[in-house]
Amino acid sequence: MTLLIVTPMHNEADNVSGLVANLRAQRFQDFDWVVVDDGSTDGTAERLAEVDTENRATILSKTNDGGLIGGSAYSSFRFGVAHTLARKPYSHVMKLDADVRMFPDYLERVLELAHGGVGIAGGVVISKGMVEQKFHVAGAVKLYTAEAYRATESVPTAIGLDVMDEIAAGLAGFETRVDAGARFELARLTGASEGLAHGRYRNGRLSRWTGSWFPYFLIHCARYLVRRPYVIGSFAMLWGYVRAGGGPYPTELKKAHAQIQRAKLARAFRNPVAFWREAYQI
Repeated sequence: MTLLIVTPMHNEADNVSGLVANLRAQRFQDFDWVVVDDGSTDGTAERLAEVDTENRATILSKTNDGGLIGGSAYSSFRFGVAHTLARKPYSHVMKLDADVRMFPDYLERVLELAHGGVGIAGGVVISKGMVEQKFHVAGAVKLYTAEAYRATESVPTAIGLDVMDEIAAGLAGFETRVDAGARFELARLTGASEGLAHGRYRNGRLSRWTGSWFPYFLIHCARYLVRRPYVIGSFAMLWGYVRAGGGPYPTELKKAHAQIQRAKLARAFRNPVAFWREAYQI
């Protein structure tokens, strides 16, 4: 079993030390680590060179080509994978964001899960206020088998890729699975790197681009009424949705995504308690 970890970094100098220490603490150590410096202006690469005393990271550089909405983090991830896979085959590929802090057994657990029909695997975020459904692997810690990664390579690189890759993998016969015992924290709130309101705007845009079923999207918006920045955040999501346009993703994937959402709502209405346990209970 061989693992390639790729970390896209744009102005992450403050997070570099924590990530290096976190990787050192992992029980599973048979991995190669590639960092893609995505047009940083804060000395990210220099800071990494200082704290990575074991020279574990291979640092690549590229120009930032679209910011968060343009999906530059995902294009940087794919850039790092393409550069490295051309030189060495791997059984698994993982996108690991700079603000992730994994529990020591995290890599060990998700690698055990990702084999056979399970093509995408991950754990659960336990940071306060960031609980997510266990049906989905967060893009910050997404681990693929090599076969599942190849099945998602044709999916356009833009915000929403961490949703649509699971749809594409599913259509290709690969399951997405979450280990509730594999836990991680985030050093900052999801979507907060350019401010919470902007993050909610991106979320609305993402929802439109990925074909989110509109009733499901409205419920999604309502959830954020009780999260900072409260009402402003929900209106920012609606504005992002309205302004988004059709987006880059194929109709087939968007229809499949909407169908999954309809099925989840149906299960939630039939048995709310059972659905909550299945989706959120850790």
